[in-house]
Amino acid sequence: MKDDSFLFSNGSLRFGRIFLILFIIELAIYVAISSLSLHDAALYNNFKAEQSSITRESFIPMFLSIFPHNLLIASIEFVPIVGIFFYFFSVIETSIIISVEGTQLHTAGLAVFFSLALFPHTWLELPSYAIATGASIYIIYTLVKRGDEFNSRMKRIGFLYLFVVLELMVAGLFETSEIVFETTYKAPYNLIYPLILWIPAVPVIIGLIMLFRRIATDGFASKKRKNDSNDPIEATFGKM
Repeated sequence: MKDDSFLFSNGSLRFGRIFLILFIIELAIYVAISSLSLHDAALYNNFKAEQSSITRESFIPMFLSIFPHNLLIASIEFVPIVGIFFYFFSVIETSIIISVEGTQLHTAGLAVFFSLALFPHTWLELPSYAIATGASIYIIYTLVKRGDEFNSRMKRIGFLYLFVVLELMVAGLFETSEIVFETTYKAPYNLIYPLILWIPAVPVIIGLIMLFRRIATDGFASKKRKNDSNDPIEATFGKM
């Protein structure tokens, strides 16, 4: 019997652990870089112009601007090796924009990041990119490892991509709804209504977590024996 470790179980890479590492790193980068006081008026103006071109659209065109763009980013992150570099480039670039926006608004960029974290779409979108990049690593592992589980691992990768498509589509719907509320209503309702979206978002996020756990543990490929591990991560998130 092969020994288990943080990243491996019975000799197989634990995808869920790869995701957790990448997601924590992603959040750490956002917090660290957005905390900096960066100045770039040209970058800020370009960002605001692009943002304005999207936010002035009606619901469906706005959604069709947000969702395909985010899916393209995640699809690139699925590409082995390239996706890993693109992931960090994308996270760092977005963090810089947040920092610059904070500077232009005469507030801390970290406050801008935390304001984004108040809304549901952030907690749907950010994990999607970590999953996509984790899949990039998992594809490399699968191609190198091969063996008897090659087909089941490739099947898992396919399910992961479909999951990311679903999660980003849901994130796009929530983000579009938040923007519509923010741009349609006056204070304080432009903040209250987007926050009310947490009511439908909570069960949706819980459902997506359950679906992700099933994919991450290869639940679609085979039945697993009951886990008796005392691992605190498994106790919290399930076997991943």
